[in-house]
This record gives sequence, C-alpha cells and structure tokens, in this order.
Amino acid sequence: MQEYPSYKLNRIAEADQTDLITVIVACYNIETYIRRCVDSITAQTYKNLEILITDDGSTDSSGAICDELASKDPRIKVFHTDNHGLGLARDYAMDRASGTYITFVDGDDYIEPRMYEEMMAAMKAFDTDIVVAGYKNIFESDSIVSKAYKVPKVKKVDWAADYNDSALDTGNGVSIEQDDYYSTDLAFMNSEDLLRALVEEDEKYVVQNCAWNKLYKRSFVEEGDKLRFPEGHYEDIVYTTKLLSKISSGVVICDKLYNYITDRSGSIMNQGVKWDILTQQIPAYKARNKVLVDAGYPELAYIHQYMVYKKLLLLYTQVRRSKDPEKKAKMDALADVIRGVKDNYAKVYSCRIANPHQELRMKLFLKNTMLYNSFMAVNDTFIIPVKVWISNKS
Repeated sequence: MQEYPSYKLNRIAEADQTDLITVIVACYNIETYIRRCVDSITAQTYKNLEILITDDGSTDSSGAICDELASKDPRIKVFHTDNHGLGLARDYAMDRASGTYITFVDGDDYIEPRMYEEMMAAMKAFDTDIVVAGYKNIFESDSIVSKAYKVPKVKKVDWAADYNDSALDTGNGVSIEQDDYYSTDLAFMNSEDLLRALVEEDEKYVVQNCAWNKLYKRSFVEEGDKLRFPEGHYEDIVYTTKLLSKISSGVVICDKLYNYITDRSGSIMNQGVKWDILTQQIPAYKARNKVLVDAGYPELAYIHQYMVYKKLLLLYTQVRRSKDPEKKAKMDALADVIRGVKDNYAKVYSCRIANPHQELRMKLFLKNTMLYNSFMAVNDTFIIPVKVWISNKS
C-alpha cells in the first residue's frame, strides 16, 4: 500500500467525460427519499451517466416518482419488477447496463455533487480498476438533514479558464470555492491490501462490505463467471469480497462523498438483532471465508474469523441486555455458533490483530457461559459507569 496525503486530483472537463458510468439504484417503498437520491445523482459534476432504477415492486408512490424523474432526464431508465429484494433488483439492472464503469446508490441515501468526478479522476490518475470513497453516517432525525433537500449546484465553468473562480453552492446558503483539482488523502492498494482493509475494517481507508461507495470497471463483473448479488439480506458481504479478489489494484480516497442514512425506521439495517443474522449473515461470513482461502489468503481468512467472533460476542451481549421476548432462544443459537471457534482457536487468536482482552473474553465464554454472563453484568453495572465517571472527571 502506498499512501498519498493531500493528493491533488485534476478535475475532468465535461468535454473529457467520455467514459459512461452506469449508476444503479434499487427502490422499494421509499417515496419519502427516492427523489432526493435521484436528484443528487443527476446533479453530479460528472455528466456522462446512465442511471438505472429498479422499482422492486413498490406499493407506495416510489415507482410513479421514478417515472416522473425519468420523464425529465433522458439519462434515467426505470424498470418495474415484482418484489425480489435488494440483491436481485440490482442484478436486474446490471444485466441491462452499458457503462464502462458501474456503481450503486441505495435509494434512501444521497451523494455529494463531486462524487463521481472525483472518483473518476482517481481512476485515471492511477490507471486502476476500482476506486472506493469515504462516507458519512447521516441521522435522518437531525434537524439539518430533515429540512427540505436542495440539490447542490455548480456554477458554469469556463474549462479553458482558471477554475479558481468557480464555486459549489450546497443549496443551504453555503458556497465552497472550487479549484481545478480535488485534494484528498488517498492510498493506492493491490488486491490483497484492499481485502485486508475490508477484513480488518481499516478506519482511515474505509472499504466496507457495501456496494455503494465503490466505482469500478464493469468488465470485472461481466467477464468469465458473471458476478452478481445473491438473494437475501447481507448480499454485499460475498459480492464485495469476490470483486476485490478479481481486481489488480485500486485507490481508496478519504473524502466522504456518500451520505448513508443510518436511522430510517423502515430500513432492514435498523431492526435490532434479528434471526436473519443467524440464517443469512453468518452463512455469508462463512462463504466469505472460503473466498479468501480460495483466493490464496489464508491469513486474511483467520483475521476475518477473529473479527466475526468478536462481533458475535458483542451481539450475544446485546441480546442479553435486551428485552427481546425471544432472548433466550437467540442467546442459545448465538452461543452454538460462537463455540465453533474451537475448531481454529489457536490460529484465530494468534492472528496479527488479535487482542488479548478479546481472547480472555472468549476463553471465559467457552469455559462457562453463565460465568461470562455474570462477568458482563458486573461490567455493565459497575465497571463501565466508573470508567465513564473517571473520564468525565479528567
């Protein structure tokens, strides 16, 4: 991995925006959000876009809103299908894509005006296969966010002249001066570096499972065995791992260009500890482990297992603290999965990032679950409040 602090990415004049980007949006019953999402895409400073929206059997006005937006912008195509879920809705549009590059936006999120221009600038500067952007967690209840959305606008630029006079209007009375470049911390990575950042959940160079913060050559999902999203939730986990194992190199930029809505009440990602974590997420993690091993990265596979077992202990504790009527059944089911660490215990807890405190917790859990629960109860009731009190005093 090669890091480049404050790297200057040259802006791309509209006349030079010759590569078509396919932007895929899956839409299901999000009438409150879909207009904002699509408006943020059509407002991109990179204009050469093909915007494919799959209305996945919406029963509200989402489909009609998409049709209205398509009637105003020829770059937008809307497909109305029966409800099959997010993964298959994306696949439907992928089969009809024609762009040289491809990317995704979730229909309840929105993106910054410069997102695709900046990502394409990085793509060209490093002659690479994929670019990954940073993102912001947006709380829909935030008073600023909940105001009526205004599409950010960019003043017309004389591309032959100095860009220093151009300005970005955020739509909220704030103008941001634009130069002829975008400056951001970034890193150039090979396939293993990207997979490592994904598995280890790097906090600076954020790769993530998600499909929506990545722009890449469409050829990587079309050539050979076509790469498509599986049916069900947690569809990004295996897809992204397979994608990153196929590419040669990529760039991760630190600019936060994607706005991810984290607290929408109807979101499938905001519904507590549900059974599908056991029936779909954990199987997806197991499938990812196989992808890593098959790609020749057994060390990353053990690191991945370490991260998964760490999360499972947190989920177990979250359920224990809850008032879920199915609490005991979920705790028992999670405990059965967690005990599976015994098969590779030594290699998992000797991996490069293993934390001895996490290992002690796992040892306690495996030795006696009731003792572990008692320890965590003491931790919640006494140790954490004392630590918070000391921290506030200092």
